[in-house]
Amino acid sequence: MAAFFLKCFMLISLLLFGVLLGMEQASKNMNAMQGSDDTGAFQLTKASDGVEAEILGTSITNEDLEEKQRILEDANEFNVLGDLGTKISSIISSTIQTLLSFTFTLITEFLSIFK
Repeated sequence: MAAFFLKCFMLISLLLFGVLLGMEQASKNMNAMQGSDDTGAFQLTKASDGVEAEILGTSITNEDLEEKQRILEDANEFNVLGDLGTKISSIISSTIQTLLSFTFTLITEFLSIFK
């Protein structure tokens, strides 16, 4: 039984190794056909003003990130729907809590009559 599991493990490991090797070779050959030396989808290069990133061929600079951060901060300053949802949620929660408290008080009083 142990020999069977060992053989299965070895065959599966060999198959996995072959698949990974094939994927690596396909990636290298695709890059060679395109004539590029890129090694992946994410590239980092040192520039005079810092580090530049390139994701799937799109260059991303520090200014782009700062602009996106500013846009997100501006969007979070005034969120009407979020505030409205928070207020409605608190109103519903307090109403349900009050109703349940009243209901349990009535049940307790009703059951105390039968004692």
